[in-house]
Amino acid sequence: MDRRRTPIGRRIPAAAAALLLVPLAGCDRPPAFPAAPVQVAEPESDSCLVSGRIVSKAWSDKRGGIERGIVRAWRIPEHELVEEAYGTGEEFQIRLPPGQYRLIFSANGSRGATFEVESRELTVADDVDRIPMDEVDLPISKTTGLYGRQAPELDGIIAWQGTSPLLVKALRGRVIVLDFFAYTCSICHAHKPDLIRLRDQYEGEGLVVLAIHDASLATLEEMNARMEPALRRAFGGAPPPFQMALDGSEQAGVFEAYGIYAVPAVILIDQGGRVVRRYHHAGDPELAADVHELLTRDLSKAF
Repeated sequence: MDRRRTPIGRRIPAAAAALLLVPLAGCDRPPAFPAAPVQVAEPESDSCLVSGRIVSKAWSDKRGGIERGIVRAWRIPEHELVEEAYGTGEEFQIRLPPGQYRLIFSANGSRGATFEVESRELTVADDVDRIPMDEVDLPISKTTGLYGRQAPELDGIIAWQGTSPLLVKALRGRVIVLDFFAYTCSICHAHKPDLIRLRDQYEGEGLVVLAIHDASLATLEEMNARMEPALRRAFGGAPPPFQMALDGSEQAGVFEAYGIYAVPAVILIDQGGRVVRRYHHAGDPELAADVHELLTRDLSKAF
């Protein structure tokens, strides 16, 4: 489930705009978009062109890049979303009428990288038509900080379905796909068949697939009951044919350990127990390609 979006240059009512900052259940960070040039609103007679670059030096140090920068301009003190701009690469441009704003900066990075948001306050005066801003440097998220490192253990799981308790360290030599989801997330359910196809194709070659529900529910029985409508649509009412687990703590569970604060999200772990990267959902074609690459590589040279 994506956050609500509006075209560049469209005014948004304050009541509707307020929803854009609420971390709705089943929403993810802004997903990747098809390549497109930066879009800018048609200039108003009194608008000012604000421009700059969104970078992440921490991600650049890991040879990563920014694929899509996102800027949201909130008028203060009214807290009204006035404009939203997104475009390919690091450059951003957004047009704003005179006023005081809080600009919120975020981005999508290569290899599924995500970042902490940054904000800056800006005043657009009546007689100013162009403001070049300093470079905005985004810290990498907790999830992205795990890339290349040993994956956190699956501590905090309170219930397992379709499997005995699993440990990352006990699965060394196998590729692991962790599918983080919630019963409220329609996109999560829509991509469960993709997860099953991936499992069916590669399970015999060393793939382990585990779907982990968030900590919003207390028991497997409650989880299955809540998921029943989605299960009827996806699997004809039958139990989901994959291994599942229920996270047991919002503060110290698996979601927190992996830095997953919105769903859907998928984490890939290699045969050495290291986090490879994050994906937006189980249907991402790069996930299947990366799983295949890991399972067919020469392990004698891998670690």
